[in-house]
Amino acid sequence: MKQHHVIPPERKRQFDLIALASERTLRWAHLQGIALEHIEPVVPFVETDFSLGAWLFFDTEGRVKQYSSDGTADRTVAQFRTSLAEAGYPPEWLLLIECYFGSREVVDRDYRGLYCNFVR
Repeated sequence: MKQHHVIPPERKRQFDLIALASERTLRWAHLQGIALEHIEPVVPFVETDFSLGAWLFFDTEGRVKQYSSDGTADRTVAQFRTSLAEAGYPPEWLLLIECYFGSREVVDRDYRGLYCNFVR
């Protein structure tokens, strides 16, 4: 018998808000000339824990280093947080966000292009 997993309403809301904010942040980055390729959210499997580990992927490892040193990475994180807030992400959830950086270059080379395998 096949089990159907039901996503609790608040978790679905979190996923929907993250998707909206990610789309807005990617669009913002493109307009700014920032090589942001993908945002991969990681949330816990605990229904009452709304923390978020967000992986922001730039195109290359060189770009990750460049953006980390010139302030672009911090600006991108700030924009992602702003996009979440503007989408209606609750203030108490905003406090639980941690952002990390990776590159599409490594995902393609070492993880067959699968971001979900990278973040495991």
